[in-house]
Amino acid sequence: MAAWSRVAVLNLYRSLLREGRRLRYTDREFYYTFIKREFRKNQHLSGEEEKAQQLEKGLYFLESKIGGLV
Repeated sequence: MAAWSRVAVLNLYRSLLREGRRLRYTDREFYYTFIKREFRKNQHLSGEEEKAQQLEKGLYFLESKIGGLV
């Protein structure tokens, strides 16, 4: 499981937004809205395990390119 930190979350957020520039078959606005909504929805998590789990989910989303057919 990934270690949660503010820096790790910000790096993931920036990486996901950068990845949105490379999308070819997914609407960019939909992708950006989805990413922002997910981060806002999870910004008030309190448990370390919950935060680490969501960070892991985001990293998997980024690595597997589920957000768009790149």
